Amino acid sequence: MASVDLYSTVDVSALQLAIPKVVAFGRRSLREQCVTSAAFICLDAQANTAAVSVGQIDAELQVEVRSFTATGRPSRAKRPDHRIAFSAVGARVPMAVLIVMERMNPDSDYNRLTGRRWELPGDLLPTGPGSALARQAMIQALITQMASSRHSSTHFIQHGWGAPIRTLLADPAYYAGRSRMKSAAQWKINPLNSMDNSDLGKAVIDLSGDQCVVMAENAIGGEGNAILAEKHRRALVRVGTPPLEAAVRKEAVAIYTKVQDYLDRGMKQDFSNF
Repeated sequence: MASVDLYSTVDVSALQLAIPKVVAFGRRSLREQCVTSAAFICLDAQANTAAVSVGQIDAELQVEVRSFTATGRPSRAKRPDHRIAFSAVGARVPMAVLIVMERMNPDSDYNRLTGRRWELPGDLLPTGPGSALARQAMIQALITQMASSRHSSTHFIQHGWGAPIRTLLADPAYYAGRSRMKSAAQWKINPLNSMDNSDLGKAVIDLSGDQCVVMAENAIGGEGNAILAEKHRRALVRVGTPPLEAAVRKEAVAIYTKVQDYLDRGMKQDFSNF
């Protein structure tokens, strides 16, 4: 397991200025405001992080994935008995087939660029007279498995927010109500993904005296295959940082809006504890 030292932090100075101003009205404790604001930010960042679609995956692999019942009839169920990937119309040799063949070549660029994560034995396919049908069936099974795996990882960057969101929503200081939407958002964005995301991020709440620090982290790409881990972490920084920055700004604006509303209503602030 190789650790990747590549990360990004966002400027939270606007929040550091805004939170004491709203807490000074005495309606919420410092911990309540910090935990709840952090939860809102994580939920917002998760919801607005871009993800590739299943359709785009299939288009790039040049396949069409169809669902079937146990008896082999076409199925429209969300959880069919099985799926099979077929070559897309017009694709003489689909990209998915080329990838499978590259995975069987130990010296291929594909294996090198993926840290050999999906390398296959070079002698995996049957050969010799009369083996053509068995070889085609095995290749189809391999491209089906590959397409299904990619379908299940469409929102992998968003999964890194799952653990910190769970921690923040479960904290007694979270005060904003746990609606069905928010409860669903804390779990898995992609129902096809069976991966445990508990190690893909974290939230730490530190209350010391009159100070409260909440740290939330999306840790996608932190460990694992060194080559892929670095690619994943770079994707997280590139794709995940802008929506996180936007979420922080959104929460700061919301707090200042609330502060102005309280002032307009004649409410007083007490900064004696700050």
